[in-house]
Amino acid sequence: MPWKLILYLVILGIILAFVGFNLGNTADISFGFFAFQEVPVFVGLFVAFFLGVLVALPVAVNTSARKTRQSTEKRLSRQARREAKAAKKAATKTDATQDVPPTDEA
Repeated sequence: MPWKLILYLVILGIILAFVGFNLGNTADISFGFFAFQEVPVFVGLFVAFFLGVLVALPVAVNTSARKTRQSTEKRLSRQARREAKAAKKAATKTDATQDVPPTDEA
């Protein structure tokens, strides 16, 4: 089942019901120097919601980018440690083969 689609449609239905029930409710919105007269309540709520999303979006993007950057740095660090360990192991292996005295077979 497409659960995301069903959830989207349910939320859309709730929003439309909210708008329909509040079409007659109006309010005056004042900014101190300018006032909007008889603005529907749902319009004020949706404008406030979208302004909140716009303010929170840069924070969310920055947090996501930071987590991605940290995980990439961890992965590269682990890879560098593995390569250093492998190089050290290879170096000790070649050193061990060089230290073996030649056998005298006669």
